[in-house]
Amino acid sequence: MTWLVGLIARMPVTVHAKLLAAFLAIVVLLITVGAVGLQTLSAVNRRAENLVQLQRKIAAYRQLQHDTTSQLYSVSSALLVPDERTLEATLRQLNQFGYDLDRLQFVAKDEVELLSRVREDYDQFIKVVTQVVELIRAAKVAQGREVQLVQAGPLADRLERLTNELVNKAEADMVASIDATHEAYVGSRWVVIGFAVGSIALALSLGYAISWSLIGPVRHMDERLKRLASGDFAGRVEIPNRDEFGALAANLNRMSEELGRLYQQLEAASRHKSEFLANMSHELRTPLNAIIGFSEVLLERMFGELNPKQEEYLQDIMTSGRHLLSLINDILDLSKIEAGRMELEPSAFDLPAALEGCLTLVRERATRHGITLGLTVDEHLGQIVADERKVRQVVLNLLSNAVKFTPQGGRVAINAVRADGATEISVSDTGIGIAAEDQELIFEEFRQAGGDYTRKREGTGLGLALARKFVELHGGRIWVKSEMGKGSTFTFALPERPWPAS
Repeated sequence: MTWLVGLIARMPVTVHAKLLAAFLAIVVLLITVGAVGLQTLSAVNRRAENLVQLQRKIAAYRQLQHDTTSQLYSVSSALLVPDERTLEATLRQLNQFGYDLDRLQFVAKDEVELLSRVREDYDQFIKVVTQVVELIRAAKVAQGREVQLVQAGPLADRLERLTNELVNKAEADMVASIDATHEAYVGSRWVVIGFAVGSIALALSLGYAISWSLIGPVRHMDERLKRLASGDFAGRVEIPNRDEFGALAANLNRMSEELGRLYQQLEAASRHKSEFLANMSHELRTPLNAIIGFSEVLLERMFGELNPKQEEYLQDIMTSGRHLLSLINDILDLSKIEAGRMELEPSAFDLPAALEGCLTLVRERATRHGITLGLTVDEHLGQIVADERKVRQVVLNLLSNAVKFTPQGGRVAINAVRADGATEISVSDTGIGIAAEDQELIFEEFRQAGGDYTRKREGTGLGLALARKFVELHGGRIWVKSEMGKGSTFTFALPERPWPAS
C-alpha cells in the first residue's frame, strides 16, 4: 500500500481534487455494484417468467387431458341415457374442448408439430362425436355405441398420448429450467459477492491511501514544529506531496531557516550585550572601588577630623556606593551566565554553619524592624558538596527579600531537609505574600511583583533571576508557594554531588 500512498501524494493536484476524485470513485463503484445487482435481478425475473409460462403450459395440457376424458364420459352417458339433456351436455363439452384447444395455441406456441397433430385428431374426434350424437338422436343407439368403440375410443387414446407427451415435455423443461435457474442464481450470487468484495477492498484501499497521504505530511510537520519549539532549527521536513501540504512543508522549511538565522543573530546580540555588560561592569567597579575606599579613609579620619555633616555625607556615599557595587556585581554575574562563562566551584562545606552565617548578615536589619529569625536544619544534614559562595548568595538573596517584605513583628525562618536524594532549603516569611499571577514573573530578569507596597521597596529585580540561574547551574530547581496577606515560602533543591577527591 505504500506505493499507492506515494503515488497519490505525488499527484500534482489539490487536496480538494483528490478528495473529490476519491468520492467519485466510490460513487462509480456503488453504481457498478448496483448495475450488476439489477442485471442479476433481471435475469432471475426472466427465468421466473419462463417458469410461470411452463406452469401455464402444463396446466393447459392437463386441462386438454381432462377435456378428452370428460368428452368420452359425456358420450358414454348419452348412449346410456339417450335424452336431450345428456346430448346437450355432450355438445357443450365438445365446445369446451374446442375452446381449451384454441387457448392452447397461444400458451404453447413453440410446440407447433405436436399441436398440429392434436388439432388433426381433435377435428376427427369432433366429427365422430357429432356422428354419435346424430345417431343417438335418430334412435340408433347401437350404431352410435359401435362408432364410439371403433372410432371415438382410439381417437381419445391418441389424444391422451399426445397430451401426455406434451405434459412430460413441459415438466422436463420446467425441471431443466429450475436447475438452470439455481445454477444461474449461484453464479450470479458469486458475481455480486465478488463485485461487492472488490468494491469494498478498492474503496478501503483508496480511503487508506488518501488518508495516509494527508496524515503522513501532517505528522511529519507536527514533529518538525515540536523540534522547532525545542530550538532545533537545522532540520528539514521532507514529504513527497505536490499539493497544499507540499507547499506548506516548503513554507515550514523556509520559516525554519529564517528562524534559525534570526536565532543566531539574537544569540550573537545577546552575547555581545553580555560581553558589553561584563566589560562595562569591570570599568565601573574600578572608580567605584576608589570612591568607596577613599570614603572609608576619610571616615577613619586619616586626613583630619570631620564635622557631623561631613560624616553624614560620607556615610551616604559609602551606602550608595556599596549598593551600586552590589548591583554591578549582580549584572556581572548575570552577563557571565548568559555568555556561558560562569563556572561552578564545588567543594564540601558545612551547610548549617553557612546558613547561620547568612542569618547573621541580616540579623541587624531584622532586629531593627522587630522581625524574628529562625533556623531549622535536619539532623542528618551536615556537609554538602556545592559552590558555597553561590549557595550563600541564593540564601542571602531570599533572606533579604523576606526581611524587606515582612512587616514589623513578623517572622522569617530557614528550614533545611534532605528529600528524594536532594537537599531542600526553604526560606519562609509572614510578609505580604505574592499574587498567583506574579509567582512565575518574579524569577525573570528585572521583574518584580506588582502592588504599591513592592513599588515602595528598593530593588532591581535581578536577585531572584540570579538565584534561579545559580540553582539551575547546580542542576536543581527553585519554586515559591505564597498567599496574599499570609506570607511566602521560597524553596530550592540541590541534587547530591559526588564528594571531591581528597
